[in-house]
Amino acid sequence: MNILKIVVLGSGSIIPTKNRFSTSFLLESSIGRMLLDIGPGTIEKLRRLSIHPNSIDRVFITHFHLDHTLELPALIKIRMFNELGGSNMNPRILDIYGPSGLRMFLGKLSSPRGVYGYLSEMMSRLDFLRIHEVEDGLVEEVENLKVYATLVEHYNGLAYRLEVDNVSIAYSGDTVYDERMIKIAEGVDILIHECSFPKELLLGKHTSDEDLIEIGRKVNPKLLLVTHLYPAWEGREKELEDKLRRDIGCRVYVVKDMDILYV
Repeated sequence: MNILKIVVLGSGSIIPTKNRFSTSFLLESSIGRMLLDIGPGTIEKLRRLSIHPNSIDRVFITHFHLDHTLELPALIKIRMFNELGGSNMNPRILDIYGPSGLRMFLGKLSSPRGVYGYLSEMMSRLDFLRIHEVEDGLVEEVENLKVYATLVEHYNGLAYRLEVDNVSIAYSGDTVYDERMIKIAEGVDILIHECSFPKELLLGKHTSDEDLIEIGRKVNPKLLLVTHLYPAWEGREKELEDKLRRDIGCRVYVVKDMDILYV
């Protein structure tokens, strides 16, 4: 029997707090290691876990904001080197999934006049990268893994549903209350959903606690993992957890960085 391991590498926003920083989740499964987003701090958290970045097989990007993508260029560059710092002549394949514009996003970063222009020659030879621009529907299907995506309301945002090792996981990325997210997540074992702000402080295209109650009731997950908390929630995590558990009626855990779950 395969056991899926979920590591919370980042459960906060772009603003660091005592227990949280930008977004990333690591899934360790029978078909390899996968990242859900790759915000600042991700690679350092992997180092703490003695996981080399070159062991990552897939990265699922929800949108192009810095707190979800900043360390993607670093992950790619590290793959060009072996563990001694020499050239890696045979890097393992890295599959990167993301919204429409993913190729342009990476291309602009590494073009001769881009932010990382010094990498332009190196980046032109990246035959180990497989770039997948996705919108709605089935994204990937291999042994023990099916991945679906849907557009959500957040600046060209995506949400994903992964069915891996007989466990179904829906990951919201950043989004407002969105029926498309609810539809793709319906009945999952684990719902990983943002809850950026309390309702009275809600800013931008994000989800509040009241929104998440409605979402949770409709999705009806076995377990809700609450993430992407802004500093407005600092010190109120138990209050949020108790409220969601009471009003949704499922298991709820407000995650923090470096939490590990086995399912």
